[in-house]
Amino acid sequence: MKAQPARWIVVTAFALLASTACIFLARWQLNRLHGRNDANRIITSNYDQRATPLARTVRPGQPLDTRTTWRTVTVQGTYDAADELLVRKRSLNESTGYWVLTPLDTSAGRIWAVRGWIRAGADARTPSLSPAPPTGRVSVTGHLRGLERTTQTQGLPDRQIQTINPAVINGSTSAATYQAWLQVTTEDPTPASTPTRLPNPDVSAGPHLGYVVQWIVFALLIWVGWWIIVRRPDAEPADDQSSP
Repeated sequence: MKAQPARWIVVTAFALLASTACIFLARWQLNRLHGRNDANRIITSNYDQRATPLARTVRPGQPLDTRTTWRTVTVQGTYDAADELLVRKRSLNESTGYWVLTPLDTSAGRIWAVRGWIRAGADARTPSLSPAPPTGRVSVTGHLRGLERTTQTQGLPDRQIQTINPAVINGSTSAATYQAWLQVTTEDPTPASTPTRLPNPDVSAGPHLGYVVQWIVFALLIWVGWWIIVRRPDAEPADDQSSP
């Protein structure tokens, strides 16, 4: 006997909703894959290019073109250790720590530079000791990075921030500030010790393609289950055991 109409309606409605959700999630992961591939193309195109002077690549106050991110630049200036900040919750090799963010004052303006990474100290709110930046005039080579989204976090320890956002970089007394930050790779003269330099960017495709396949398989399995349920014979009614 075929499935009763009520059961057919309920099972079909559930299958439609669940499979639609799976297809939506598959498309979302596919869009993320496309976005990651686009970002990776920019990285691979810019990362190993010959270094150009910062002033010829972007101007202070000018928004950073996404096509310019990860471009290798050189700049000369003086670190302002008094304004140094630590960017919280930055991991390296599965260890929790901080980015060391130090402003570099140049003849054209101020650019904030991540000199590297340091471990957390006794707890996640306490950093380990950061090597001091070089004193005097220094020539820095690094990669241009875009600003991060602003997050409002209350109760942070002094001189610690959550993200490198416009409010942070524009909060200094410098007359002109670059709307980007610099991921430092080398300094000249070379200091005796530095924070651990940030690693090369990850240009893998990530797990998104696997998730696309996963959600499509789930959608197909839902309809396989639907077919099994609606084709299952109904249970025969029990015999009447009552006495006359």
